[in-house]
Amino acid sequence: MENLAVRRDADDYAAGLGNAGFEIKKIDGRANGYRLVMKGFLSPGWIGRLTAGLAKRRIDIVSAQAEKVSTTAWHSTFELKAAPFAVDPLSHDYPTLAATEESLGRSAAKIELLNYTIEPCKGQDGSLYVEVQGVDRLGFLGDLLDYFSMRCLFPVKMTIETVGNAAVDRFWLRGVGGSRPSDSITSAVRENLEKLLIGKV
Repeated sequence: MENLAVRRDADDYAAGLGNAGFEIKKIDGRANGYRLVMKGFLSPGWIGRLTAGLAKRRIDIVSAQAEKVSTTAWHSTFELKAAPFAVDPLSHDYPTLAATEESLGRSAAKIELLNYTIEPCKGQDGSLYVEVQGVDRLGFLGDLLDYFSMRCLFPVKMTIETVGNAAVDRFWLRGVGGSRPSDSITSAVRENLEKLLIGKV
């Protein structure tokens, strides 16, 4: 079977101008598996909107790497897995999906963590580093990003992995306008994450 791909180039990606480009194609040998690459201008909050849109369309994120490479441009790669009854992943415009707020009409499921690490990071311009291991489910990443955004923390870099039934996600977080998270915010996030551990009340 031909390995079809859909592609739209970014407008002046190197300068971080114009719209984001993307390419998505099937992964050989992986049932319902796809590789999505997005690069170019993506507005603040795009990762949360994209994950919500994917979850609504029954497309799971198996792994991902995303990094802000300039003040306006991102470079990201996702491995996706579509449910058997999902709409063909090759049919979606992913930058548009990342720019669209979804009305999911659902109550947020509980975030269940198995472990976490949090520490100020000297690299990545002083971003707050958070690593979580949690019980994986469809929408886990989107709910986690919502959790951070409600505390005015937004990723400038992230890596996502699925290991068995666990999600292993790493984030480098900044505050509003790219500000460095304060010690008080770090302490508050650590306290909140502690409450999400399985077995904690």
